[in-house]
Amino acid sequence: MLNLRGIQRVCIVGGGTTGWFSALRLRQIFNQSVEVVVISAPEIPIVGVGEGGVVNLLDILAKLEINIKDFIDNTGSTLKLGFRYEQWNTGKKEDYYYHLFPNIDTPEMWDENGYYPFLSLLLNNGLNINSYMEALELCENKVPFNKVIDLLISGNHNFTASLHFDTFKVGQYLKEIALQRSIIHVEDKVEDFCLDAEKGSVTSIQCQNRKIDCDFVIDASGFSRLLIGGKFKTDWISFADTLIMNRALPFHLSHKKEIELVTRATALSSGWVWQIPLQERIGAGYVFNDQFLSDDQAHDEVEKWLGEKIDPIRVIKFEAGYFQKVWVKNVVALGLASGFVEPLEATSIGQMVTQLETLSNFILHNHGVISEQNINYFNKQNGQYWRGIGDFIRMHYDTPREDTPFWKEMKNVPISPEYKELKECWKHRTPRLIDFAEYSLSGTLMFGVPNWFAVGVGTGVIKPESTAAELYALSIDQKRKLAQHLHKMKQKLS
Repeated sequence: MLNLRGIQRVCIVGGGTTGWFSALRLRQIFNQSVEVVVISAPEIPIVGVGEGGVVNLLDILAKLEINIKDFIDNTGSTLKLGFRYEQWNTGKKEDYYYHLFPNIDTPEMWDENGYYPFLSLLLNNGLNINSYMEALELCENKVPFNKVIDLLISGNHNFTASLHFDTFKVGQYLKEIALQRSIIHVEDKVEDFCLDAEKGSVTSIQCQNRKIDCDFVIDASGFSRLLIGGKFKTDWISFADTLIMNRALPFHLSHKKEIELVTRATALSSGWVWQIPLQERIGAGYVFNDQFLSDDQAHDEVEKWLGEKIDPIRVIKFEAGYFQKVWVKNVVALGLASGFVEPLEATSIGQMVTQLETLSNFILHNHGVISEQNINYFNKQNGQYWRGIGDFIRMHYDTPREDTPFWKEMKNVPISPEYKELKECWKHRTPRLIDFAEYSLSGTLMFGVPNWFAVGVGTGVIKPESTAAELYALSIDQKRKLAQHLHKMKQKLS
């Protein structure tokens, strides 16, 4: 049992995006008599390479009572309506598809036993499954993001959105808000953690210049993974056999045209390049596997592809996977400190937001007294969530492309038993909500049916013939309803 009643201090180790988001949310749920302290090493100003979120980013900003326009103005962020995947199927420039963020609370997107007949209808009729969304036209026409924000806020739309942002600027902005909300910042280097000899929980944090007592700790130390990976050394569950990317070469680009509303993910010889449009520049990077490409070769390939020189920041090495236990005693690891897959689909911030909200609910629903069963359940569900993300990312590489050694080898890279079984089911029907029940974290999915549908259609995993039986089984009234939607859409496209 973990009893958080009557505690005096919550400490967050790490002052990045995860650390400050955590501090702001925990400040909301703990009594004002409880100190919320963020401990971070002296900050070295950096120019972020750009990061993106998924739709839950706007949810947490609203929960923290942070105005979206203020956030964008103060962080140089831009609006993100989804992803554009280029050259993943054939390697040719004309090969692309979108994964946009739909608003499922619209007449077209009615839920029929966990699937969306209108999406099935579009696929069955050979139509672009994004064509009904205003977001597609906005992206193709490169409408200025500040105009789209007004449309988004108005609520009269059939799409939703997230943001592109500079993580360093976001951290600085959240820090300013946190200090205004009585959150304490200690700028010092963490050297060790003192454990209770009997319980094994963290009782204090030894910094370079002081010792800080604590009752509850958030490990937001990023890739350093000081607590869960370092002090507690919990088991690491690797995805390296199915998600083989292990290096990223980040760099910056200047805007040469309008700021786009999507993250571009362009497949190259041995991986893919992200392009994230910020207000001042484009954050970019080549994600690849070092068995197929050296760092210098990756650098050369990007320059040849772009037709210009780049100045890489530094190579980032990583292994896809997660810690089996992210909640140990009175410590919870969030964000990169708990795991990572790869930059594709911007899952890191999305994962952290869901973890943080789930943790908050566990504390609130237990009234601060949390059983070991609940902690075990949190860890189990967190693992499910990571596996769902892993399978979703793996589907992006499940394409016909085979024009280079890397893309040929992807045909031999294993897929999980769960994803393999889903692929078999999707030969006979489209994805259903029940397919992803064991990918949820406390009932929340990062990627729901429309997301899997969009990428599955884009890669060819989900084919038109899978829609026939489910459309045929609809009632006459439902078929009439679909026909009306289809007629309206064809009129719009004509």
